Amino acid sequence: MKLDRRQFIQSLGLTIPVVSPEITRSMVKMDNMTLKGLIFTKDIQFKHSFANLNDRVWIGKSFWSVPMEDWEIKNKRLEFSGFKENARLQLLTYFLQKEAGDFKLSADLGLLDKKKGVGSVGLSIGIKDQTDPINVKAVCFTGKGIQVGIDLNHQLFVADTKTSLPAGFDFLKFNLEVDGKTENGKTTFVVTATDSKHQKASVNLILERELEGYVALENNINVRDGSTFWWSKMELSGSKVAYIPNNSFGPVLWTMYTLSRAKLKMTAQLPPVGKKDSQEVELHLFKNNTWTKTQTATLAAQSYTAAFVLENWDTSTDIPYKVVYKIDGEQTEYAGIFRQEPKERPLKFGGLTCQNHLGFPYRPLVQNLEKLNPDMLYFSGDQLYEENGGYPIRRFPEDKSILSYLGKWYMFGWAFGNIMRDRPTICTPDDHDVFQGNLWGEAGELVSIEKWKNVADAHGGFVQTPTMVNVVNKTQCGHLPDPYTKDTLKSGITNWFTSLKYGRVSFAIVSDRLFKSGPEMIRKGEGRIDHVTERMKQGELEADSLSFFGDLQMEFLHKWIEDWQDTDMKVLLSQTLFSNVGTHHGPKKEYFFGDMDSGGWPKKQRDDVLKVIRKVSAFHINGDQHVPFLVQYSINEPKDAAWTFCTPAISTGYPRWGQPDAVNIPFTNRPPHNLSNTGIYRDAFGNDNFIYAVGNPEDDFSKEKNRYLLSQMKASGFGVITFDNQARTIKIEAIRFLADLEKNVPENTFPGWPLTINQLDNDGRRALGYLPRLKFKQPNQLVKIINEESKEVVQVMRSKGNSFVPSVFENGKYTIVVGEGETKKTLKGIEISSDPKEELTVS
Repeated sequence: MKLDRRQFIQSLGLTIPVVSPEITRSMVKMDNMTLKGLIFTKDIQFKHSFANLNDRVWIGKSFWSVPMEDWEIKNKRLEFSGFKENARLQLLTYFLQKEAGDFKLSADLGLLDKKKGVGSVGLSIGIKDQTDPINVKAVCFTGKGIQVGIDLNHQLFVADTKTSLPAGFDFLKFNLEVDGKTENGKTTFVVTATDSKHQKASVNLILERELEGYVALENNINVRDGSTFWWSKMELSGSKVAYIPNNSFGPVLWTMYTLSRAKLKMTAQLPPVGKKDSQEVELHLFKNNTWTKTQTATLAAQSYTAAFVLENWDTSTDIPYKVVYKIDGEQTEYAGIFRQEPKERPLKFGGLTCQNHLGFPYRPLVQNLEKLNPDMLYFSGDQLYEENGGYPIRRFPEDKSILSYLGKWYMFGWAFGNIMRDRPTICTPDDHDVFQGNLWGEAGELVSIEKWKNVADAHGGFVQTPTMVNVVNKTQCGHLPDPYTKDTLKSGITNWFTSLKYGRVSFAIVSDRLFKSGPEMIRKGEGRIDHVTERMKQGELEADSLSFFGDLQMEFLHKWIEDWQDTDMKVLLSQTLFSNVGTHHGPKKEYFFGDMDSGGWPKKQRDDVLKVIRKVSAFHINGDQHVPFLVQYSINEPKDAAWTFCTPAISTGYPRWGQPDAVNIPFTNRPPHNLSNTGIYRDAFGNDNFIYAVGNPEDDFSKEKNRYLLSQMKASGFGVITFDNQARTIKIEAIRFLADLEKNVPENTFPGWPLTINQLDNDGRRALGYLPRLKFKQPNQLVKIINEESKEVVQVMRSKGNSFVPSVFENGKYTIVVGEGETKKTLKGIEISSDPKEELTVS
């Protein structure tokens, strides 16, 4: 879907919302770059003293700091200790309007740590984002404004205009003040610096335009690793100032919940509050026309999450809730709705993955997701990348590493919190969430940073500490149903794989990274040993000793396929698809034969998983690849296993392509749509993959500066899967980043989508024969087929209607178990029937 750049940007200017993370669904709009519908009073005065706050990293709901871990309230003031160039404390809730008027911005500050006489500090004014101009989420990380301040070379500056500070200027304590005025289409500035000895200097600037945008405190202005500064107070006033309270973020940042087996679990995510701040968070429910406090949770150290568990939940109705937290003498509330569980209609499921900041805050995608209104969401991994926010991660010390993770994790919640608050959300971490480009978890083994770097991110094991990894697990998975095992791995890393039932669909939520063997177990060498760059013999990279899911997850999977209570359909959720269907990667679009990071390796162990899930005709949903794929797996014969949907990346960073035709890979069975790069292709590990559809990025996107257009060009988007538990069908859609859902046009989806398959299509085995038709007095019976010689479960399914014909795949005698609980009936010694009319009635 290609858009005319001018038309797109013009339309963007008409519909850019000021971000509202509160419960209201109304979006404050801007029209032709002019804010409308604000809570606005002339001569607004904002006065903030940092001395009145408890020591903590989170500054307050009207601010957002970047990088978060480098700012904190300490010693009764705000202190900055980082090294990032142009690090900011963004003021979220006040905005300089474009209209004529005046404003005054001032701050008291001083030198904290002088580093080699280098450093600059000050304010940024009129901050706007190039792509989404006044979206406050975007502004915080990619906005640019007019910089004013001082540097330690005794210069006072506004933009490129400079003047000298007085000799002996006291950098230890001084005031910066900006007086601005817009009239007749021009804006004038007077910037004044005054030290503790009342020495001062001023500099003027005239802009040949109106000024509009946000304001921020800023350190390391245009210099990296400079001297650091403290701040004691900040003031903003004037007729150009608009107040936007809905732009605040916190102290309850967002919530995530799941509902399964009448058990509701929710986590409320808070920012890094202080030890002297309240550690208790309340959950209130609205029932019988009144709010009632239901639970109080203690804030978890390091993760800053509050966990709530409600047993025997009534799933038959919507129930409003609010999370209540008191801080800085103010009681704050974050509201949402626990939705009625859909049982008598199809379940609409949103599949999302991979959130690179190049598309942040993903506004067109989020708006489309809200329009489609899925019943539940699945974020399959890479909710963050190491470069997100425009600043590097901190690997150590451990406390800084955790804060570095949290700051980038909060970007995810800021983007999607408004839609997660009122529907179940499944969230699972992947490699980048734990600060690794690739992850072979090896059952929780740890690897030193030196060994890991020596093979370019291609060594098994976790680099970060177990404590840090467990914070990732708690923040992302703490609201999931209880894990299959409470035991930790030998390193102390927690397990989170589990199952969830919702809308009569049963989901197995697994990790295809946690137990997987590293490439060093089978390949020696240096560098990217995980990349197969030359042709290899089939099976050359295989060994019985390799692990894919691990023994414990396989045990869980075998039990999951037999649990059909209140279930009509089965779905496997994992991080990546179990095939190697990508062919090219990287900015230079390099071809490689295979990628051991894909789920196509190790093949034997991968096949073992597929053999289990096809017994229940389970559909597979995943992400990770940065390219949407719709594939049917093969094990022994082409298309004899489940279908899988690798959803588009929310925002693609590192580019990949699936273009086997471009490198002359043979194929068969091209689908009727006759799209290129589709059909059955064999990958480097010997997997025959039936690629029904692929959504490749464009080749030439490097010069695009608009982040949303760039995301579209790089094949970003999301998936929607509709499970119809009455028709037993699965509709699969891949929605593009800039889809215009007001129009029903093919360009809204990737080529080859949508596709609707039958539940039974997920078991593609060719039957050797059929057992007699089973007839039931009650419809929709659970049927289990067991091979009496091998004792193996061949198939477990809930029938559709009053009859079912079991398929079997070898000669022999079979036991058929029909029903559940006390109603179970067992038929033994049943063999393949030669009479298509033969029936067995099960009362």
